Amino acid sequence: MGVSVVKSGPYFSSGSISFSQLRTNFTDDQPGFGLQISASQLRRNTDVTRENPIVPDATENEGISTGSNLSLSQFRNSVKRYVATQTGTDDNAGDSNRPGFRMGRLQSDGTGIDWSGGGVNGRDGSSGPGNGNQIKNVQKSILITGTCGSNHSGQPAAAMTGVLHNVRVDVSGSILGYGGKGGGQAGSSDPSGQDGGTALKFGNLGNNNRVIVGSGARIWAGGGGGERGKTGANGANGTCVESSRTQGCGGRPGCPGGFSEVGQWNGGCCQSTSYCCGFFNCGCERCVRNLQGRYCERRTTLNGGVGGTGGIGGNARGYNNQSGSISGGSGSSGSGSTSTCPGTQSPPPQRGQNGERGGDGGNYGASGQSTLNTGNGGQNGRAITSDSGRSDVYGTVNSNTVKGSIY
Repeated sequence: MGVSVVKSGPYFSSGSISFSQLRTNFTDDQPGFGLQISASQLRRNTDVTRENPIVPDATENEGISTGSNLSLSQFRNSVKRYVATQTGTDDNAGDSNRPGFRMGRLQSDGTGIDWSGGGVNGRDGSSGPGNGNQIKNVQKSILITGTCGSNHSGQPAAAMTGVLHNVRVDVSGSILGYGGKGGGQAGSSDPSGQDGGTALKFGNLGNNNRVIVGSGARIWAGGGGGERGKTGANGANGTCVESSRTQGCGGRPGCPGGFSEVGQWNGGCCQSTSYCCGFFNCGCERCVRNLQGRYCERRTTLNGGVGGTGGIGGNARGYNNQSGSISGGSGSSGSGSTSTCPGTQSPPPQRGQNGERGGDGGNYGASGQSTLNTGNGGQNGRAITSDSGRSDVYGTVNSNTVKGSIY
């Protein structure tokens, strides 16, 4: 929705400047100062390793001396720290090239934080010189009170790029990472589930950066998508057995084309002749040819049924899927054989096996479920990470406020 920046200052925009007022504005009543403050303590400190310099290095403070030539007039319009507050909802719907909430330098589309107030061409703007307050040791607090989310793979829900010093991100709202798509789903690979997205990401962390987790905060990484289920195995092949028998009188005809001989048979008389079996009896019969034949057989393969398709993996929980199903889809049923047999099936072909159910998508901060397929469930995103270095994480850190790994 937007971010507003408030300064602790500018101090002494008009009127006189006194040491007592400088003490009030810049020491935060730190112990040890008493009622007095010396000029040496009010020099501008440019050391980026200092967590709370009395007079920080800031664009508004560049006129304040770091040496012995200090004067009160140099504190005109000076500042102590900045506080940026995010409200409402910030996401990257319609723009896959940026995080949901951009905390880095101000961009031409209005996203980002303009710490120095110079606009997109200013010192904290994307078209400016880049020597603004983001890289200086002035304290910069970012209060996330609304919702930050990512709708796109590879983009965190909230991110700050560049070198950072003295940045405090105080979260009382929600930072929800991208939930990975399930294997076989549009926008995902097949069969692996898509990895979940990061919630909060920093660039190159320098010195004294921290995250404060409020009791009602939700810094939740996106879950990984479920893997697509394995395709069911095809059914075992069967055999079609066709039988045939040939016969001939006094000879054995060959088997029909495509058939093979599996045996022979002999039958009764098929041709006889007359002869005289006595002086007055010439009507006797004698067999001269018998029936003969072959047993023939043709064996052909009957293809088994086709295995069912594995079910698609479930979409993971994330900003882009806060309440939809994360369950994997059911596999389709295996089919029976489509081969025909004019003879006897011995053995008959088997049906294809059913496809495996798709793996469930992971909940916030959890990996997607793997199946027996050749891929894997998507990995969960990280709750808090950076390109280099670490920030300290304080506050109410538990399984309700932070889901996913930290660094």
